[in-house]
Amino acid sequence: MKGCRLSISHVNFSPTNLHFYAVFPLPFEEKLDTDSVTIFFLPTQCKCECFSSACFISSSCFLIPLLICKFQVIVTKMEWSSGSHVTGSSPSNKQKVVKRQKTNEEGEGTLSKLPEPLITHILSFLTTKDAVRTSVLSKKWIFRWTFISKLDLDDTVFYKRKSGGKMYFINFVFRVLLLTKSPTLLSFSLVIANKYDVSILNTWICNILIRSVRNLRIETHSKMPFSALASHSLFNSKLLEELVLKMDSCAIRVTLAHVRFEHLKVLKLAGILFTLDFNHRCLTLGLPVLKVFETANCTWVNARRITLNAPLLESIIIVQETESMSYETPQCAILFSSSHLEQFIYRGCRYISYYFKLLHPSSARNASVVVNLNQLPKNRDQETEVRAFVLLKQFSQVKYLKFEGCEVFGQSRMANLPLFGMLIELELGLVSGEVLLGLLLKSPVLKTLLFKGVSKFNEELLNSAAVPDCMISTLQVVNFHKLHGLEHELCLAKFFMENGLVLERMSFSLVSQVLGRSKTIEEFKAKLFSYKKGFSFAIVEFSYD
Repeated sequence: MKGCRLSISHVNFSPTNLHFYAVFPLPFEEKLDTDSVTIFFLPTQCKCECFSSACFISSSCFLIPLLICKFQVIVTKMEWSSGSHVTGSSPSNKQKVVKRQKTNEEGEGTLSKLPEPLITHILSFLTTKDAVRTSVLSKKWIFRWTFISKLDLDDTVFYKRKSGGKMYFINFVFRVLLLTKSPTLLSFSLVIANKYDVSILNTWICNILIRSVRNLRIETHSKMPFSALASHSLFNSKLLEELVLKMDSCAIRVTLAHVRFEHLKVLKLAGILFTLDFNHRCLTLGLPVLKVFETANCTWVNARRITLNAPLLESIIIVQETESMSYETPQCAILFSSSHLEQFIYRGCRYISYYFKLLHPSSARNASVVVNLNQLPKNRDQETEVRAFVLLKQFSQVKYLKFEGCEVFGQSRMANLPLFGMLIELELGLVSGEVLLGLLLKSPVLKTLLFKGVSKFNEELLNSAAVPDCMISTLQVVNFHKLHGLEHELCLAKFFMENGLVLERMSFSLVSQVLGRSKTIEEFKAKLFSYKKGFSFAIVEFSYD
């Protein structure tokens, strides 16, 4: 197969297609006609693809990554080089140099037709590493990468033990921060897997924050306290639109009582220990356009009240998997002021970390609420019970509620629950008969009930209890999950069979397939179908989890 050089008479550039690669000289097995050909530039040592009615490229091409754009190329002339056929042996170093020079010259000629701002914009779609590599194309390209406005630095990508390991990455980051000329960065991502000197990391962060970065993401797996300058720069970054701090253990000192981010839309924090000044134990965050708020294993030290004024806030996700009560102020409350809440999720291990409150509970009317407490201690923690009770009260007007960890509640607490006057769908984890009955009595319009298990309870409770209004008028679907076929489960099923006047479907998901063939389930079914039925017609089905 011989080498081929294409002469291009016309190029149509489409600025809307900015997610493709392309390159110039290509070896072909078949001749090309003058049909419209779409050619894609690929990274180094990748196979090229050419889409045309009369050509197909199958050989591997050694190319330099250039643009992320799509060209429509009209082929008007094809010249075959006089070189020898390609064989299995490697060409000489001289041939490689000549070929590379030709590639660069032809590439430079084509790219020079594009405006400089457009080239800079296209380069921003490359990774920082590939953008820097374009400096070898020609003299004109040496400093073009320095105008990019998106930087992503990951030491798992740049870390090379043979080239100096940490020092290689450190030097590369310093060169990038020093040479890039864009006054405002659209995005900056720093991912650190190895351990570095804290002062170096803080120097990088300060340098980025003072350059009016819009989207900032920092991820590290080692302890890293923010310096006073880094903390000050963070809270004064007025152009931030997205802030993601995913840390292992990061201490940030907050010396202000009021912090405002005018443009921040997404805020995701993980593994951060915020320490408030003793003179300002209440912090107000002004977030006028915030839509997403997520925290994971974050702690507020010396805090009494944290208020988020975020009228456009749609999603709240809070995860607390590590125990940090020794650092926290036990009575600290986190308040949310929002009028567009669509989702609230809390996942905690063994306890609820703070008092969570909505300043406008009616704003959560259409929200989906999920509260998941796992690995609860056998001895009920009173503080966690109170916090869980306060949390449920905030969502008394929701239509969908999922609550796992109902065993945190005592029977006396259920009587004080608010009325869930709009609740249509209720999903519970392992629940006791007392708690289940208490929730049913507080949910007059409930239509769907699902629970993942029933703990043993006094069966006399159901015999003397008042029938909930929802079972008489609205409850249509009841799902038993992780059924073992025990007597107290049968007692609860009987209660629904006899009192569910509008019941349409009753489902039982067995804990195992083996149980489905056992005598226990056969007896369970026989007793269940022998009971008096309050409904006229309903589907009763058994399946496996």
